[in-house]
Amino acid sequence: MSFSKTDLDEIKSKISLKNEIEKKTKLIKKGKDYWCCCPFHEEKTPSCKVNDEQGTFYCFGCSAKGDIFTIYTDLYNYKFQDAVKELAQRIGIKIELKDIKISKEQNLIKDILEESCNWFQNNLKNEKEKYCINYLKSRNVSEEIIENFRLGFSFNIEKNLFDYLKEMSFSEKDIIKSNVVKIDKNNRIKDYFYKRLIFPIMNEGGQVVGFGGRSLGDTNPKYINSPESTFFQKRKILYNLSQAKSVARKKNNLLICEGYMDVISLYQRGIKSVVAPLGTALTEEQLNLAWRYSTKPTIMFDGDKAGLRASFKSALMALPLLTSKNFLQFINLDEGYDPDSFINNFSFNSFLKIIKKPKSLINFVFEESSRTISLDNADQKVSFDKYLDDIINMIKDKKIKYFYKNEFKSLFFNRLKNNSLTSVKNIKPKKINTPLIQKQIFSFIASCINHPSIRKQLINELLNISLLDEMELDFLHQINEESVINKNRNEIIKFFEDTKWAKFVEECTDTAIYQLFPYSSTKFDAQKSLEEIIESCKNLNTRLLKLKKINKSLNSFVKDSTQLNWEELQGINSELYKDS
Repeated sequence: MSFSKTDLDEIKSKISLKNEIEKKTKLIKKGKDYWCCCPFHEEKTPSCKVNDEQGTFYCFGCSAKGDIFTIYTDLYNYKFQDAVKELAQRIGIKIELKDIKISKEQNLIKDILEESCNWFQNNLKNEKEKYCINYLKSRNVSEEIIENFRLGFSFNIEKNLFDYLKEMSFSEKDIIKSNVVKIDKNNRIKDYFYKRLIFPIMNEGGQVVGFGGRSLGDTNPKYINSPESTFFQKRKILYNLSQAKSVARKKNNLLICEGYMDVISLYQRGIKSVVAPLGTALTEEQLNLAWRYSTKPTIMFDGDKAGLRASFKSALMALPLLTSKNFLQFINLDEGYDPDSFINNFSFNSFLKIIKKPKSLINFVFEESSRTISLDNADQKVSFDKYLDDIINMIKDKKIKYFYKNEFKSLFFNRLKNNSLTSVKNIKPKKINTPLIQKQIFSFIASCINHPSIRKQLINELLNISLLDEMELDFLHQINEESVINKNRNEIIKFFEDTKWAKFVEECTDTAIYQLFPYSSTKFDAQKSLEEIIESCKNLNTRLLKLKKINKSLNSFVKDSTQLNWEELQGINSELYKDS
């Protein structure tokens, strides 16, 4: 009797050897490994190396070596069977002693999966019709990446997978158990992934444990995975983790995307620490697996409703699992985009900017849960406050619960405060800078051009109002120059004819301006024109002063919303509208 290698590997993958040894002695990180004084003999200088990624240790002083099970059998004096049961219970999996024959069968199935993967790969390389390879080229997947991810094609015109495996001396019974073939309703054996692009799925150790298949035509469903079995449990696997884990641990950064092609596209562009669940929703087992390599993994599912729902579901699922070393963050893509399409439509640099600014779990949950709630009345506020309490109560860690509660409530009260200020924002006065006012300013400048006798005085008057933009002010300074100030109308127009001011002068001296503001025309008396402009400037300045006053009151109200400054705000606003 023995334990299956699959069960033992799962225990080793879920329990950190580093954390276990750290209970007995201090660890020092050097590169990707950890060093410590050996727990099996006395020493002052660390000579024991711990590779947490592989789950092994070796002492260069006394030659002690092993894994998590060795620690329990040799250090804590457990029997091997008891050590396995103890560790399995700790991570919450059921494990049973199995017949040695069963263990051999499982190893045989792994051999079948490996040979199947080779067959898929060779089919892709030798495909005559080029359907599959052309699809990969259309997705800009390089030959190097095809080889790296061991992508394949589940069709060979000369021989099917079942016949190939039979030639490799595997039995029909074992081939069927491996789930690379299936028995149809007519009791015939058929390839499970017929005419599909194949994505081999590896466990943490890089061994093939299953496959994903994408149809290249109208066949539904578009994606299928290997059926669930003792050796392939998709809720416990993250696609590409075997390649991503070393970079993720080194950078403490793991990006969780939605699909195979997202992972491949990002990996090809240099983002190596990227994985995907084998299905839309992230499972608890997959999240715990991600936390082994990063304390704060980032979820970035597709920017559609399904992707957003999956992200929100993952966030709620994570709440009871949070610890002082395990957090989660999120990135929202624009609606209709996945990582690959976002990069193709925008740029890789734009994508990098997004992933550098993830949202915390708190902000993500609050934003998404409050997105469709108006909070306009007391009932809505009470209901949403209760909903936040329910979310907070999902958190088991007391310290995290305390701080998350404060943050959630702070976000809630800020939202309420912003809602209360909506009416204040809605009473903002009309902008002074309207199209009509702009034409009035043009009329002032037209008067400067058309009436040389009042030009100097008029320019001084206009420089005292705050409505002119930089270009208009610059033009006034230009015609105020000694060489220009005394020129007549036609000379000024000719002077600016081939300059950047030509179009501006044309707009100011347009007939429509004269029709709206007759005083700006050459036919109008210059002195009366000056008087009208001075009066207009006076009115505009009065309105500007009131606008500044109401903005000041508005700022005061935002900082200190009392009845007194509210009444002051309303009074000024009414007065301003009366003058408009």
